[in-house]
Amino acid sequence: MGQAGVFTRAASTLGLAGTVFEKVASAEEGFAQDSSGPLPLLELESPVPETAPGIPSAASGEAAVEGLLRAGALCLDGRAAAMVTPPVHKSSLREAGYHWEGQTQLLGKLGGTRRFGMLACSGRLRVFPITRHMGIREALNKLDSAMVARGLRIAHEAARNLLGLENPRIALAGMNPHASDGGAFGDEEERVLLPGIKAAFEEWGFKTEGPAVPDIVFHEGAAGKWDVVVALYHDQAFIPLRMLDRSAGHTVLVGSPILRTSPMHGPACDLAGKGGADCEPFAQALLQAIAYVDRSCSKSSIAEKSSLL
Repeated sequence: MGQAGVFTRAASTLGLAGTVFEKVASAEEGFAQDSSGPLPLLELESPVPETAPGIPSAASGEAAVEGLLRAGALCLDGRAAAMVTPPVHKSSLREAGYHWEGQTQLLGKLGGTRRFGMLACSGRLRVFPITRHMGIREALNKLDSAMVARGLRIAHEAARNLLGLENPRIALAGMNPHASDGGAFGDEEERVLLPGIKAAFEEWGFKTEGPAVPDIVFHEGAAGKWDVVVALYHDQAFIPLRMLDRSAGHTVLVGSPILRTSPMHGPACDLAGKGGADCEPFAQALLQAIAYVDRSCSKSSIAEKSSLL
């Protein structure tokens, strides 16, 4: 899904010969095409941005939102099993008049669920950030025990429903150095995080370890000790993730009927239109989406067979 003008320009930049894409009238027509032929393209109705590639604009924001909403609708209607999205520049969204913090919030609201979030993965490290795109002071001020408990619930449900883990090992990262070291460096662990862990267990039966020392727990997650590490804010989650293999990193929307993956990097405006961007992260996000769909289909098939016994 995209704009023929943008695809034509990209093909020219890359020196691709022949017919690279072919417009289709529907998703069904595109899925029915031979995979060895040109890429099927569902044309967006939004006008092609007149600005140079890499320059945020209202037109770019409009096109991005239209693509997200239409692809999300295809998933909700059962006409597509999943969607894979490139990064969206937040400035373009705002110039177009949209104030979602990012794709996760937009698609989460579109899916109509009350609990949704983003699971970020690289290798064996999977991290669920309780807060996402907001200033760190705002994020820390907003955190309370109820928000922590809700975040833990989403992480546990994602581990079961998306990853297929019956008894996931989940740890909550602390907020302060050494997870406050018994109150020596702040009281948020005792006042906010521990009550959140307790509430998630008492209300829903979800057992979580922690609060864990932040500069240790992510290394433990990468080594396989934890199935999911729950982080408190964006950079606490993504700094350790980005120190791992960035080509294999991806994010996935959780808690929503829309299955969406995306590469774990930004829009790279400095590379736009120059033909030098690395396509491997996007390819890996696509492969991950296929893997999640296969796992879901396998799980559904087993459940269906069990119901017939």
